[in-house]
Amino acid sequence: MNENQVDLSWLLQQIAAIQSDTDYLHATIQQLAEMGVGESGEAGSPGDLMGQAKAVALGDIVRCRETTNQQLLDIYKRIYVEQFTRTAGKA
Repeated sequence: MNENQVDLSWLLQQIAAIQSDTDYLHATIQQLAEMGVGESGEAGSPGDLMGQAKAVALGDIVRCRETTNQQLLDIYKRIYVEQFTRTAGKA
């Protein structure tokens, strides 16, 4: 293996790290569960609108993180294809 290649075990560790990194999901779900209805309890009240805005923001955070994870997995997939499937074909 030359200096520009990665080790397969490293690549698999990176994928496993993405797979096991779910703490932010659990934290977001917990925060959403703890959000109550606004102070007045009425739909459309300032407190309710604030709760909705927080829920949207938390959803956006999770969506962005998952997009990043998908992009990382795509990069790792490309590395694998480039280094391990083409190398095997040349052998």
